[in-house]
This record gives sequence, C-alpha cells and structure tokens, in this order.
Amino acid sequence: MTIGVQGLHLRSTVLCLLFFAVIAFGMWSSHAFDDITGYRDGSDLRNYAPERKRSQVKPLVHGQLTVRTAQIFAFATAATAVACVVLFCVVADFRPWWIFVGGLAVVVLGVQYSAGINFSYRFIGGGEAVTGVTLAASVLLPYAAATGRFTAAALIQSVLFGTWLVQVLICSNSSDADDDRQVGRRTVAARTSERANRVFVATVFASTWVLALAGTVWGALSPWTLPALLPAWTLQVYVLRNGIRGQWRNRRNYGFLALRLAVLGLVIVNALD
Repeated sequence: MTIGVQGLHLRSTVLCLLFFAVIAFGMWSSHAFDDITGYRDGSDLRNYAPERKRSQVKPLVHGQLTVRTAQIFAFATAATAVACVVLFCVVADFRPWWIFVGGLAVVVLGVQYSAGINFSYRFIGGGEAVTGVTLAASVLLPYAAATGRFTAAALIQSVLFGTWLVQVLICSNSSDADDDRQVGRRTVAARTSERANRVFVATVFASTWVLALAGTVWGALSPWTLPALLPAWTLQVYVLRNGIRGQWRNRRNYGFLALRLAVLGLVIVNALD
C-alpha cells in the first residue's frame, strides 16, 4: 500500500511538472509570435520605441534579435510544448482522452493570440478571451489528470488564475489602445470608447472579487481564501484606481505583483487545507 501511495504521488508530481512545462513553453511561443507580429505591423516600434523609456524590453525592436531567430524560437517552443503534452498523456495513460485534446488546445489556441487565427486582430475581445480560457485550462486540466475528477474549488481557482492574468493584459491594452487601433488590433480598448473600456476593465477586476467571495460563502473555497487574497486585492484596487485615472502602463508591474500575491495566497491555502 505504501509503495502504491508513493507511486501515485510521484505520478501526480510528474504530471504537474509536465503541464508546467506545457504552459511555460506555450507562453514563450505565444509571446514570441506576438512580438513578431507587433514588430512587423509597426505597433511595437511605436509602443516600445527607446524615447518612450518603457521598462519592458522588446528584443526585436531594440535590435537584439532578428525576425528569423525569433521565428525559430517561436516554432521550437511551440513544438516542445506539444511534445510535453504527448508525454503528459503518456504518463496519464491517455485517460481520460479529453486531457490530450485539452492539452493540445491550450498550446494551439495560446499561440493564436496574434498568429494563425490571430484572435487579437479578428475579434473584438478575442485576444483577451483566448488568454483567459487557455490559462484557466492550464490549471484545471493537470488537476483533472492527476486526480481523475473536477471539483468546484478547482474550477473556481482556474477561472480566477486566468482572469488575474487578463487583468494585466487589459491594462497593457488600454495603454496601447491608440497604436493598436492604427494597426487594426481588435482589443476592447482599441475598439470601444474610453468610458466603455473603463467599465469593461472594472468589471473584469470586480468579477474576480465576486467569484472568490461567492465561492467562499458557498463553501467551495476555504474560509481562509479571503484573508489570503486580501494583499492581492489591495494592489488590484490600486492598479484599477490609477488605471481609470489614465495611468495604465506605469501600474502594470503592480498588476504582475498582485497576480503573484494572489497565486501565492491560493497555494498556501490549498497546502494548509
């Protein structure tokens, strides 16, 4: 029995590590394709021009990489992500089958943000939606594979994670709205009025607070969830307040910090629960 339990723990650990690799390589590929598209259409050349003195460095814009090198990296990381999906399913004995399909969908849809289908150019809010869905799936799928089931807590936490990163994305999009509009990107910020975009951003932020609160009251989440998320919520309110005042870009890093604090809070709660 002890050997069986240890084997189960080892299998679950391997599954988690493999899916972590899927997400890491998938995100690297997605960002690389996005940088290539942004460089080619000229939006990154304006958004990240040296005179704008932004802290984020774009290797193509700053001449640190060639387009050819970026393409090789983008395709190589995408292929590695797919290989990790296959290994993931081999360890999981391809049961259930939808884990394999879901894992491939996470990789394939993830890179379509500004390549292939090009969601951010073809559908209003498409880029934001595909980002949220793929990231939520990246949490839910490995949990289902490791445990063989879905739970309300896993579903809620998956949606929270995906939406937290979307919060950072829409703040960046709000800052880049004018330049994105010129090159045809169909982000919510680029295709709606400033007022409508502020309402959209505020709704996305508030939805995570409501979801966490509802999940806790319902009993799906631990009672310690709300105290654990309080530091992240404080930063999120700060980011939202300053963003609505027009300071989208210089509060972006606080959004990433809020994301890290929120994830850390959930990890601690789940470990102690």
